[in-house]
Amino acid sequence: MLRKLLVMIIGLSMLSACLYPNEQRSENQVSNEQQLSRVQQAVDQFREQENGILPIETRDQNTPLFIKYPVNFTPLIDQNYLGEIPANSFEEGGYYSYVILDPEETAEVKVSDVRVTQSLRSVNYDINLYQNENGHPPYGESIGDGVFTINKEHIDLQDSLSVSSPYSNQSLDIIMTSQAEAAIDYRPDVYRLLEEEGIEAYEGDLRNLLLEHYPIVPVHSPEMYLEDGEIVLETSDNQNMNNQNND
Repeated sequence: MLRKLLVMIIGLSMLSACLYPNEQRSENQVSNEQQLSRVQQAVDQFREQENGILPIETRDQNTPLFIKYPVNFTPLIDQNYLGEIPANSFEEGGYYSYVILDPEETAEVKVSDVRVTQSLRSVNYDINLYQNENGHPPYGESIGDGVFTINKEHIDLQDSLSVSSPYSNQSLDIIMTSQAEAAIDYRPDVYRLLEEEGIEAYEGDLRNLLLEHYPIVPVHSPEMYLEDGEIVLETSDNQNMNNQNND
């Protein structure tokens, strides 16, 4: 009897995997790719019908580029370009905020992981608190041009100076820019991708490599460049990666 029960359970599990393949994936793969495709189609149709206007929410000019143009679902729903707001979206209690990249040209729809932004808020609070009390940020070691580790001895978040990668679920370090803003070190994910794809040379910002292979944007990240086989971090003085609003 027990053996028959186990066989039935395994059979049902296999059937479920066939019927709902997307739901069997980890969340970092953005479980329902059909939802992303529907939003892209709706945005494209809206843009065509509205003479190039995009359904985007207004954000401050200092908002980081990857999350500067969030999708405004209201006109898409009201004008029947989209049947419903995606279930995995932040608006519906999900983990992802839908954004538009390159609005002047491709207007490609991607998502950002809201949990990453939420994880940085408490760190940014402690950085600001330390800076206000001591006159300077809790800089650790320099790990790039305008990029530093955070001195764990100066803030009370020693167990929280990392986040789960939206690409691989591995732990990524929270670092800090010269503007005293918390950021994410995505280098482990990029090194893994370079190895998997056999890439030895890459022109330009390596964050674009992540965008080429994943539907998720590398939010709150310094620029990354490949030099002599090593990834170099870099951030300019006017680069603002910290956004206090939800992604």
